[in-house]
Amino acid sequence: MWKPKYQRYNKGFTFTELLVTIGIIAALAGIGTIAVVKIRGTTNQVTCMNNMKNISSGLQLHYNDYKIFPDDGYPDDTNDQYPLAVELSDYINTVKTFICPLDKDQTSIDNLASYDPYYVKRTGAGQTEKVEQLAIGCPRHRDNNSSTSLFSTGYTEITKVGATLANGQVIPPDGNSNQRKISNVNDVMTFDDGSAVTIASAVANYNVFLTQSVRLSDGTLYSIIRVQGDGSITTTVTSGSKFEVVTPSAIVGVRGTVFTVQTSNGGATTDVTIITGKVIVTDRASGETNTLESDSAVLAATVDKNEHDHYHWHDDGTYHSHPHPGRKNAHHGKNDGKKKLVKLEEKQKKWSGEEEENKVVVCHMPGTNDEETKEISQGDLAGHLAHGDYEGACSGVSENYVGWKWKKWWKKNN
Repeated sequence: MWKPKYQRYNKGFTFTELLVTIGIIAALAGIGTIAVVKIRGTTNQVTCMNNMKNISSGLQLHYNDYKIFPDDGYPDDTNDQYPLAVELSDYINTVKTFICPLDKDQTSIDNLASYDPYYVKRTGAGQTEKVEQLAIGCPRHRDNNSSTSLFSTGYTEITKVGATLANGQVIPPDGNSNQRKISNVNDVMTFDDGSAVTIASAVANYNVFLTQSVRLSDGTLYSIIRVQGDGSITTTVTSGSKFEVVTPSAIVGVRGTVFTVQTSNGGATTDVTIITGKVIVTDRASGETNTLESDSAVLAATVDKNEHDHYHWHDDGTYHSHPHPGRKNAHHGKNDGKKKLVKLEEKQKKWSGEEEENKVVVCHMPGTNDEETKEISQGDLAGHLAHGDYEGACSGVSENYVGWKWKKWWKKNN
């Protein structure tokens, strides 16, 4: 009998074909994994960017009320006791706004302070240069190679992180305070463009911290360092780069120059001496600026500010201002700011029904005219029982009972 010709092809895969098939599947799986990782990375950065936009709005509302932005320095500066989450708790009521989704530092997360190490308080008195000033950054993205940056004008940009070294060792851009600082005489911090900062003198508790160093869209490296305590540094900035030295009393902004910065009186006094080039010294309290150039008669400037003005509204609509001591947060720090934020978030969940599965039915104020059956959260049960309530529905209803569901609707909509 004749056999159909096609039957000779009715065989299983050869070993080679199996290897090829497995290789193709593995390659496709790898491509899919890479795509998922990229999508997650983009999502995290978009979340971070949205957080910064919300923080930017909170900063502006704070400035409208006080005519001053919240102090900076937390957690590096021990004089700044409160993170932005506390300072802005009157304007932002979502805890997650202050946490970068890629923040892995539990202390930072617990204190709602993902962005504080990269925040610089501006005066709000206008720009001193055409290039906008960095206000907040977050260098945790794309394996710490990309930063989400918020500028003083309110717009955000994704920037590339520039490598920074401390005595030859790479500083993690998202490192803790100890990792981002130099503190001893002759310690050197060097930047991606060849700029360098050297500690010339120091007393106890003198520290120089990296705030951020990123590439702007035009390729310019923009670096910011923060000085805490009393001492002096010598700074050499590569021509064309943007650089800022932030002290408690002044911001020294430069583009390609050599200069010294000396702080005293706990940072309240800042002395700047120009060697070559040009610097702009900004008084952080008043916003007044002083330009120093090496070819001019004025080669040095001093900013000495122990007080800052606090503005607030009166009921009649007028402003009142008076000086406050140099200690930070003297007029707007709130010890209960974080607690307030957490309570607001819990309240939002409660009224949105997100905690419905954790509800418990209790009889509230039994035996009184206010007796009623209520639904409460599991976490509130112990408190109700301690005040004489009991778990389960009431056996009767008082003449004043209006219903928990109605009260819930009223509180949610009024």
